[in-house]
Amino acid sequence: MVDADHSLISIVMLCYNHEKFVAEALDGVLAQTYSPLDIVIIDDCSQDTTADIVAAKLAALPDRSNIRFIRNPVNLGLLGTCDIAFAAARGDFVVLTCDDDVMLPDMVAEMAEAWKSEDVSLIAANAEIIDEHSQSLGRTHRDSNVPADDSFETLARDGANACCFGAAFGFDRQVYLTFGVPPAHLDNLDIMLPFYAYLLKGGRFLNKSLLKYRIHGQNGALSLIEQRSDELGKLVTRERIFYGHIAHAVVMQEELDRLSQTMPARYAELAPTIGPLLSIQTVEMAKKLVRNRIELQQLRGS
Repeated sequence: MVDADHSLISIVMLCYNHEKFVAEALDGVLAQTYSPLDIVIIDDCSQDTTADIVAAKLAALPDRSNIRFIRNPVNLGLLGTCDIAFAAARGDFVVLTCDDDVMLPDMVAEMAEAWKSEDVSLIAANAEIIDEHSQSLGRTHRDSNVPADDSFETLARDGANACCFGAAFGFDRQVYLTFGVPPAHLDNLDIMLPFYAYLLKGGRFLNKSLLKYRIHGQNGALSLIEQRSDELGKLVTRERIFYGHIAHAVVMQEELDRLSQTMPARYAELAPTIGPLLSIQTVEMAKKLVRNRIELQQLRGS
């Protein structure tokens, strides 16, 4: 496997309250075939034994010179933790993973090769779905037989495209250096990091599964919370989803407007293409939000 001209690549592993899964997740990180690696493991003040399990496994390694373990003294949340981890990462490309998923051995190598050959700012990959016992559920995050839509236009119009899968993506460090982490009120990386990447050199989705993505009772993804909720819970969760899309679209438009003014030679021509699509997203999500609110009120009043 080509190792992308030996560029230093960072793996950022986010940890929080997953003592049942973290050992297997760390094994996946340590099993990567790519070299050289810079590994940053960060625990966001877990209330269980997650951090202790990580510390014990690292202490048993014969050589951990390329691994740093950061333990937040207080809980900072997703974006605050990512800001610390991304600032600490030294690699030219940063692969993000979580303490309940399992990286397949060639995940970094495959992403690195695609990053170099495609000359883009973000690479996302497909994933095999597993349960809490690490057993395959016989499906993947996206149907690998169907071409994935990873266009910028779809991201702007619909609020997501194939690259918006934070469990299995990596990005050029320049994305973080240019834009930082998304605004705190969004509390999400999956949408804005790809958007930032498209403002630079774009993104690509690999249909090959490079990760084992775990479905369990503590998943924080709103789509998964919706799936396991009752009728009322589904409506409440959908309201959060629709509002989140509107909030993201507003931030996207503001960023596009700023760049059009500060860097017109590069972005002035992009704004007339992407701006109207962001308006479509905002209007459509607002309609869904209103309809959902009506259903919610009817259900609560019944």
